[in-house]
Amino acid sequence: MAEQVEKDSAKSLKASHFDNNNVSSNTIEGWEEVFQNTDNPPEAHHKFQEIPGPNHTLPRAAAPIAYFYLFFTDILLKTIVNETNAYANNVLSRRNLHPNSRARKWKDITIPELKAFIACIINMGLQKRPSISSYWSTNDSQYNPWFHRMFSRNRFQLILKFLHLADTRNLPRPGQPGYDPCAKIQSLIDHANTIFRQLYTPHEQMSIDESLVGTKNHTELLQYLPNKHHHRWGIKLWMLCDSVSKYCLAFYIYRGAQSAADRLEIQQNGLAHTVVMKLLTMGNYLSKGYHIFVDNFFTSIPLAKALYDLGTYITGTIRRNRKFLPKPLTEKFGVGITKYFRQGPILTIGYREKKSQRVPVILLSSKSKAEGTTHFRTRRGQTEETVKPFAVECYNNYMGGIDTSDMMLYTYLDERRTVKYWKKVCFNVFSRMILNSYIMYKESLLSEEKPIIRFRFMISIVKTLAKEWQSAKKTSGAESNKLEKLPERKEKDCCVCSARNKSDGGKRRRSRTICSICKKGLHSACFPQHKCN
Repeated sequence: MAEQVEKDSAKSLKASHFDNNNVSSNTIEGWEEVFQNTDNPPEAHHKFQEIPGPNHTLPRAAAPIAYFYLFFTDILLKTIVNETNAYANNVLSRRNLHPNSRARKWKDITIPELKAFIACIINMGLQKRPSISSYWSTNDSQYNPWFHRMFSRNRFQLILKFLHLADTRNLPRPGQPGYDPCAKIQSLIDHANTIFRQLYTPHEQMSIDESLVGTKNHTELLQYLPNKHHHRWGIKLWMLCDSVSKYCLAFYIYRGAQSAADRLEIQQNGLAHTVVMKLLTMGNYLSKGYHIFVDNFFTSIPLAKALYDLGTYITGTIRRNRKFLPKPLTEKFGVGITKYFRQGPILTIGYREKKSQRVPVILLSSKSKAEGTTHFRTRRGQTEETVKPFAVECYNNYMGGIDTSDMMLYTYLDERRTVKYWKKVCFNVFSRMILNSYIMYKESLLSEEKPIIRFRFMISIVKTLAKEWQSAKKTSGAESNKLEKLPERKEKDCCVCSARNKSDGGKRRRSRTICSICKKGLHSACFPQHKCN
C-alpha cells in the first residue's frame, strides 16, 4: 500500500527537473559540466520544516527511570510476562523432567520480577564477567552481593531459559510451510519501531546503513560481513539513524536473498532502493524535506531521482560502475582536481585529494551546489591550504550516524553467547531502547545544563529497578516474615521439595530456614506450596 502511494505521488509531480531534451553544447550524455561557485541548481520543491527533538511530556528534571519507562511500557512488560509464563507452563506440562531438574522449581514471573531481570541484564553489561554463574560466585575476591540480593542464580537462569515474547505453540517450525525466523522477536521489533517514531522527531540529516547483531547460531538469517570489525558473523539489521543525535529511528532484520519478503520489489528496483524506501516509509519521513546520507552500496541515480520526486534528498558516495554516470568522472585525473557535472537537481562530484588515491572518489548529491570549503593543514612547519567540495565535508560529518550509534551501544552491551539467536536480537533491541532513552534525556535538557554521563544514567536505572524489586518482595513476600533462620548453620529437610524428591526416588533437599509456625524445614521458594499441619 505504501509502495503504491509512493509511485502515485511520484507520477503526480513534475519531471521537468530531469528533462534532458534541451541541453547546452557542453553536455555529456545529459550531464552538463558546471564549475565551482558558478552553479545554479533548481530550487528545492520541499523544504525541511519539522521541529527536531523529543516528543514527550516529561518534566525537564525527570529522573532517568522516567525515560526508561517511555520505552519499556506496561503493555510491553505485560506481554513478556504473559508469554514467558505461558511458555514455561507449556514446557513443564509436555516434558518428563528429571527429578532434580531446576525447571521443577519454576513459579510464574511477575512484572516487578521482570523489571529486576532487565536490571540484571543491564548491570551485566556494566560489569562484564566471563559467565553468568560468575556473577553469583562466593569466592572472596569475586563476590558481588548485589546479584545475590536480586535473585538466586538458579532463578535468574530459569527466567532466562523460559523468556519469551510471543506465543510459539502454533508457529511453524524450520522447514515447514510458513516458517518465519523472525516470528519470536517480531513483536518487540514492531514495538521498538513504533515507540522510536512516536517519541522523537529527527533532525534534517539522517543516515542509512547496516548493523550487525553478532552471533554464529544456526539460522537462515546468518550473514557474513568481512568489513565489520566488531563482528563478522551475525544477523544483519538495516537501520535508519539521526545523523546529529545518533538516535535510532527505524530498523528491520534482513532475511536473506531467498526470503519472500519484498522479493518482487527487490527484483524490480534492487535491494538498496527497497531498503531505503522501506525505512523511510516506516517512519513516515518522505515528502518532508529530509536529507539522507548513504554509502556506495545504496547510492544510484535512479534512487536519487525517485527520492527527489518524493521530497527527500540524498548525498552519498557512488561506485564507478553505476549506470548513467558521466564518463569523465570515471577516468583518472590529477591530484587536487575537482570536477562537477549536473543533471537537473542531481550533482555528481569527482575529487582526488592525494597522490596515494589512485582514482577519484565520486559523490552524488541532490541537495548541494558546486562549491568548496577551505581547509588549512600544517605539515613540517608549513601551512597548506586545500579546497574540498562542500558535499564531501557534509558526507564526512553526517554519514557516520549508525557506526557511532553501534560504538555507543557495544560499550555497555553484554554480548553473552546464547543457544537462541533471537535472544541475542532481543537484548540488542533492549540496549538500543536504553541508548535512545539517554539521547532523549540529553536533548531534553537546556543548553546550559550539563547531563550526566551514560554510565551514571544506566546505574540510576538499575538502582531504581532494584529498589522497586526489593520493595515488591517485602510487600508481596509475607513469607519472609514467616520463616526463621536456624542458628549455627544448622539445616533441616525441606518439607516440600525434599518430600517430593523422596517420593520420586530423588535425594533430599536441606534448608537453613524453617516455618515459624510448624517449625519444619522450608525453602523461601517453596513457601507458596507449604501448608502447616
